[in-house]
Amino acid sequence: MEHLEAVEGNLIVLQQAAELLRRMDDRTYATTAGGEGQSPVGVHFRHILDHYSAFLRGLPEGAIDYDARERHGPLETDRGLALATVLGFITDIGGIPGELAARPLSVSLRSVADRGHAPDWSQSSLKRELQFLVSHTVHHYALIKHILTPAGFETGEGFGIAPSTLAARGNSIECAR
Repeated sequence: MEHLEAVEGNLIVLQQAAELLRRMDDRTYATTAGGEGQSPVGVHFRHILDHYSAFLRGLPEGAIDYDARERHGPLETDRGLALATVLGFITDIGGIPGELAARPLSVSLRSVADRGHAPDWSQSSLKRELQFLVSHTVHHYALIKHILTPAGFETGEGFGIAPSTLAARGNSIECAR
């Protein structure tokens, strides 16, 4: 199936999250890079997980609205809840039925902040949305790494580095199944 590589990419980044969340303590989860307006690690994880939740919630009907995220506050401060959510998403993403790969998806992601603008829906596919989730997640992992590295916390090999960059370097992160 053409979407399987994209599923594997998501399983890899979600497993990276699970491994990182298991190794950090609650204080580290609340760490910021310092400075006004800087988001703690937990806020980045909540944001990532809200996108996965929107994806999985909209997938059965074929209409994914990334703007209708729950913005689940407890995920920002409860590392255990974040880990449990990640583990659930690993199961959910790994169990996406192959027959969904051929079905078109409609996706909404607001392009303008003005509330007067109608939702901006476009056509997409399962594979493309899985690719988006990997890219979005890796971007936030890079921000998390930027927060944790100066605090002396090692995020792990390949964390926050795009798959294309890892491939160009001759590195890879394998999916543990």
